[in-house]
Amino acid sequence: GGQPPLSPPLPPIRLLAPPSPSLAPYAHQSGRAPSRKKRNPAMAAMTNYNHGEPEPPFEPCYLFFYGSLMDAEVLQTIAGLPEVPAVQEGSVTGFEMKMWGIYPTLIPCAGAQVSGTVWKVNEPGHFFRLQRYETSAYTWCSCEIRLSNGEILRRCRTFCWAGNVNSKVLKQGKFDLEHYQKYFKASVVRKAPS
Repeated sequence: GGQPPLSPPLPPIRLLAPPSPSLAPYAHQSGRAPSRKKRNPAMAAMTNYNHGEPEPPFEPCYLFFYGSLMDAEVLQTIAGLPEVPAVQEGSVTGFEMKMWGIYPTLIPCAGAQVSGTVWKVNEPGHFFRLQRYETSAYTWCSCEIRLSNGEILRRCRTFCWAGNVNSKVLKQGKFDLEHYQKYFKASVVRKAPS
């Protein structure tokens, strides 16, 4: 029986407001706002906003999850939902998964596909709680989600890596949901004693 692996240090969590547009999507690599000249055009096409422009207002949308939030009880806890949400299986194309220590992230990759779960967020407070949980290491990106029944959902969002997509801190790998549930879920979801 092993100990869970050590994780990399997390960036600071912004508790009062969503991440500042001036810091995303590439501020993480150096800790400073990046030069506009170095912006990855593939990522710029998918991110939620351009430097210097205000973030668009919240609109209800489907969210795609590929890490710990695939677990509906974790999603309930983090989003502050009164009940365990109904999630569906789905996938996104145009992204590949990389690992940042034990944390999965998505980066743009033509033709690649990632499987996960889908949930519709209707309340801005729920979305902002999820955004806070993801930390400023992630930014939301637009995506289309293919449900397991073949239906395509448009104007969806997912959380993507906010740093340099070529960073050496990102490694090839897959997220192991069962491992997460065994070693880490209990620290997020505080179950009532039975």
